[in-house]
Amino acid sequence: MTNSPVMKWTSLIGLYLIIFLMLVEWLVPVVHLTNTGHLGLFLIFVLICLGSNILNLNGVLSFIIKILYVIWFLMYVYMGTKVFSVESFMKIADEFVISIQALVDGNWDGVTDSFRSILFFVLLWMTIYLIHHWLTVKHSVLYFFLTTIIFLSLLDTLTNYDAKYAMIRVMVLGILLMGVLYINRLFTNSQVKWKPKHYAMLMIPLIVMIIGSAAFAYIMPKRPAMVNVPEPIERLVNWQNGQNSGIGKIGYVEDDRKLGGPFEEDNRPVFEATAKKNQYWRVETKNIYTGKGWERKKGDVYVHTFGYGDEIPMSMKPGKKKNIDEATITLKKNYKFILQPYGLKTIDQPNDEKSFYIEIDGEKIRPTINEKRVLLPHYSMTYSTPEYSLKALEKTRESDLKKLSKDYNQYLQLPASLPKRVKKLAVEITKDETNLYDKANAIVSYFQYNGYKYSRNDVAIPSEKQDYVDQFLFETKSGYCDNFSTSMVVMLRTLGIPARWVKGFSEGDEVISNDDTHHFIVTNNNAHSWVEAYLPGVGWMAFEPTIGFNGFDNVLDDVKDNQTEGTINPKQKENDQAKAEKKKKKKAEQKKKYKQEKAKTEEKKKSNLKQATNNQVNKAIIIPVIIIIALTMLIYFTRRKWMPKWLLMKYRLRGHKNIPIDKMYEDLLKQLSLIGLSKAQGQTLGDFAKQVDAHFGTDHMSILTQAYEQKIYSKETSIIDNDKIKECWKYLINHLTG
Repeated sequence: MTNSPVMKWTSLIGLYLIIFLMLVEWLVPVVHLTNTGHLGLFLIFVLICLGSNILNLNGVLSFIIKILYVIWFLMYVYMGTKVFSVESFMKIADEFVISIQALVDGNWDGVTDSFRSILFFVLLWMTIYLIHHWLTVKHSVLYFFLTTIIFLSLLDTLTNYDAKYAMIRVMVLGILLMGVLYINRLFTNSQVKWKPKHYAMLMIPLIVMIIGSAAFAYIMPKRPAMVNVPEPIERLVNWQNGQNSGIGKIGYVEDDRKLGGPFEEDNRPVFEATAKKNQYWRVETKNIYTGKGWERKKGDVYVHTFGYGDEIPMSMKPGKKKNIDEATITLKKNYKFILQPYGLKTIDQPNDEKSFYIEIDGEKIRPTINEKRVLLPHYSMTYSTPEYSLKALEKTRESDLKKLSKDYNQYLQLPASLPKRVKKLAVEITKDETNLYDKANAIVSYFQYNGYKYSRNDVAIPSEKQDYVDQFLFETKSGYCDNFSTSMVVMLRTLGIPARWVKGFSEGDEVISNDDTHHFIVTNNNAHSWVEAYLPGVGWMAFEPTIGFNGFDNVLDDVKDNQTEGTINPKQKENDQAKAEKKKKKKAEQKKKYKQEKAKTEEKKKSNLKQATNNQVNKAIIIPVIIIIALTMLIYFTRRKWMPKWLLMKYRLRGHKNIPIDKMYEDLLKQLSLIGLSKAQGQTLGDFAKQVDAHFGTDHMSILTQAYEQKIYSKETSIIDNDKIKECWKYLINHLTG
């Protein structure tokens, strides 16, 4: 376009800036939909890749810089180290080996998060290399432009990502990029000398056209979305939403905005615990129910910091000092939070550079170094399990709720869209109870005696207009801990009783024990949720509504006279014989209805089994396709290295006497184009040959071109020196890989 280095660099940087902005439109939805985070760090990697291309860095140096950045990213994000650490590097290497073994075994769930990040970086790396090839060799980015449009269109159609404005930005950037490349080719292929005014004369109409088209597209009325989505797309949407997937939730996850859907069992250990007795392990609470799931309050997260041995400020107070015990945790999964036994007092360990903070709203405890979340693989704690007086619990009254401060209003939040029949049911269940404690236990008992069942497979997902709790209580009556615990929290709140949703792990399996200590292994299957309710005069208290789970043995039966004081489990003890008889009658009444619904349930199971089978078939097809695509991309991106060697072997097998000069010459032209030596439009073969010879410092291309033209345009081929031709061709081919 111009011999001016300044203008050449300015043009190149401008093109790559547009490419960077288009790549941002790829990364933003990916990070948003997968909750990956660290968008800025991924964008820095993109800038490193694009910058190395602009500066034309040595391949080895560019590779080393990128690899070092990827290693630093893994250490910083997954290990919490801001500088290179041998210990962190070895941990990442171990996870890499574990992930490779998981892939070999076909255990896709065994792949670690750090390995997934490595694959994502490789994908970014290959994508940018491909774009660089299109930009510098093909001088066209049409494929990248169209792929971006298709990608955003699919996301906007099949996910909750709104790509309306992203599509407008991509259209503007893509048309601008293609227009600039076309204008550059005009100056390159013509004899017109480049001047700023000539360039402006072409650019100004292009920019005006883009602005006008974008404005027109923005103000034009939009056609509403289709009511009846085509069946193949509907199946894909359902798969994305998890309705057709056999895997909904595996283990502990932080995002609970959309609950529901089946999931598979996962027996992989996540931590080991040593304690006096088995117990629930608390992680966090959530307060905002949306009708589809749970969210935390938007905005800043307020925390309270503390160190080793400091008293931890928990809303649920520990038990008596005489009951203090010690527990140790050894992580098998990279959880950057603390597993809490009920009654947690202190975290005890020799002082190091780590400290802790507890999030005030959700009470999740995180270890930190310099205010950065880190992994604490092993730690010990002191705790005293809270105990509650049955006398005090039976004195709790509904009138006491009016005396609570406004601080407890956050635990009464309910969406305006909650169906009224949820509250009506809660009132009906608890109408015969006089104290708040018995009202809570009445809700727990309701699930046990009214046709509800625990299932990890037969679990529905609410539609757009359905409420998650309402669907479970009145329609499906089948689900796992999230269904039971969320429903109980919502019903308690409709009664004016402050309640919050708790996440963590249920008891694990005991493997080793002696008189004083017991050793437990907790797996992903133990990921669990339950309920905490605030009873005036008593405080926060945990309840277990999920069928099949034992709950908490922490109520002191101090009501009856002449009885030794001891703990009881409210879930396993009826308040009195009359209540037991009443529930027995209610159970009989529900039995008939349950049988009627059983046929529907069996039909639904068959449908789910069919869907699960389809998913397995799809997985069996998708995985080989992904492998084939990956191998194809690898072959394509490395063709500059292996293609010359393959051509040498191909023509060596033909022998010295049968040399197809025309075919060899055409293959050579293709290989030259891969390194940026392409014949310009209107350029003669002779001039192009001189350009190539100047690049390599030889005259071999001119000799080949002369022989090629003689082969094409003349019948006298006897004067062609085949040995000389083959020597020139081999020289050029061999140097293409240098």
